[in-house]
Amino acid sequence: MAGILEQAAFFQKIRERIPSHLSMVDELEDLLSISTDSAYRRIRGEKELSFSELQKIALHFNVSADLALNSTTGDEIYFKYKPIDEEKFNLLDYTTNAYQIVKKFADSGNCEMIYAAKDMPIFHDFYNDELAAFKTFVWQKTILGFRKFENRKFSLSNLDSGMIQTGKKLLAEYIRFPSTELWNEETIQSTLLQIEYYAESGLFENPKEAFIVLGKLEEYITHIKSQAEKGLKFLIGDAPSPYSGSFKLYHNEVVLSDNTVLAILEDQKVSFITHNAFNFLSTSNDRFCDASYKHFLNLMSRSSLISKDSEKLRNKFFSGLAAEIKKTREKLEYLIR
Repeated sequence: MAGILEQAAFFQKIRERIPSHLSMVDELEDLLSISTDSAYRRIRGEKELSFSELQKIALHFNVSADLALNSTTGDEIYFKYKPIDEEKFNLLDYTTNAYQIVKKFADSGNCEMIYAAKDMPIFHDFYNDELAAFKTFVWQKTILGFRKFENRKFSLSNLDSGMIQTGKKLLAEYIRFPSTELWNEETIQSTLLQIEYYAESGLFENPKEAFIVLGKLEEYITHIKSQAEKGLKFLIGDAPSPYSGSFKLYHNEVVLSDNTVLAILEDQKVSFITHNAFNFLSTSNDRFCDASYKHFLNLMSRSSLISKDSEKLRNKFFSGLAAEIKKTREKLEYLIR
């Protein structure tokens, strides 16, 4: 299944991570129920790993299997993919999984994340409860088409407290490490359109709540601007703390973003790309991640940094977002009388 070079690289990655008091050979013997000689043959690449062996080893040592699965040409890349399913892997499971991944990044003590934001970054959806409630409802009813939401309307009286609390935990971990985000004028458009669509289609149980959600979106945008001014991440209503990760914000006017995310850790990079609007695929393949990093650097070189000292450019960008919110409020006033 794996070529010699890839299999050797796979075991080298394990060597780098395994605690010094553990023997990789002993671990393989116990894990695969094989002899010492068989373990050495697999480590040297003389004996090719079966798929079941590769899966066991990757899970046991928490190392991506793509190093062993990639072809020698590098044309094949292994991605992890766990799509949302209403019964087996619902939105709360998805958010919990995202929290666990991001917490590992934060706990590493040496992580940076770059996010090309076509839409509001998922972490940001939980800056306030009302916006989080609306966004998670829209995801489940409109984007994912969950059956139990088919005949439901949105109401702030039916907040999913479990979902919101998990989302807040996700946001709290994201705040702990440095991040760079690339935005453009379209980044909040999907949320504005969702609010307008729900108002026009009668999907707010109380139509007046459309104005509340829009107001919370405006509060969120004001907070992002405040973070950009300080160059730090922190919660709404709080001040930056010693645990606040740095925040760089770029205005990307050249290339449409696609919600690609790159996490850069001390010993590896991990890329996340979106699929079917909401799900994501992830890989730590060096070739793919290096290409993603190169793309981000190129994109940043052609974008305007609007955090910290870039007051004029920052004010211009956020004034544009405020104007879009104002337009939506005027539409709501026409629709809801």
